[in-house]
Amino acid sequence: MPRMLVAASPVILAVCFAASLAGSARAERPGKGRSLVEIGIGGHTGQFTYPGIVSFGRYQSGEVGGQLSYFRFLSDQWTVGISGGYHAGRLKDEDKGGGVFAGTSTINTHSFTIRIGGDRYAFINDDVALYAGPGLFWTRGRSKSEVVANPPTVSGTNEGPDANETGFNGRIGMYARLGGSTALYGHIGQNLSYASAKDDTGKSSWWSSTHEGSVGLAFEF
Repeated sequence: MPRMLVAASPVILAVCFAASLAGSARAERPGKGRSLVEIGIGGHTGQFTYPGIVSFGRYQSGEVGGQLSYFRFLSDQWTVGISGGYHAGRLKDEDKGGGVFAGTSTINTHSFTIRIGGDRYAFINDDVALYAGPGLFWTRGRSKSEVVANPPTVSGTNEGPDANETGFNGRIGMYARLGGSTALYGHIGQNLSYASAKDDTGKSSWWSSTHEGSVGLAFEF
């Protein structure tokens, strides 16, 4: 919990700063019956298995990407909606030692995420709000390794099976209006999840706790 409070501090400070600069309300705050569409960029920690050797274990890797979300206000404070995101990453190692395995090893990853959940909005004024809420998510990720070694006979490409991750997401964020129906949003969150993958070599499953976040624009209608 202390780590989450420390991580949330920049968001809370940003909201307070935005509130201090906000003038008179440009439009009525969003409420029951209104909708938000969010388009943003962000990152998370993906769950993957080693290509061709699932039974050997798993690993985590940071990824960056984008997301698209739709939320509807069920009341003046609560929203519910769905989000979809795509993220990708790369791990690259170069061995210049001159040995038999000298060369370059690259692992490319990509993942898709769907989240269903809601948020509780606490408006500071009509233009600025804090929000926090729970959600359930599902992520499917895959990795692909490429090795270019000396001699070339060691070189090759191998793609791993899908790793499926399901879990609970909790987050805290800010909403700050830029214009009549456009706002800046940003959030940080915690994922508690269970993941698994299998191939011909066996099956691997594990629990994980990771961070995620995004920032972008929200459009009211």
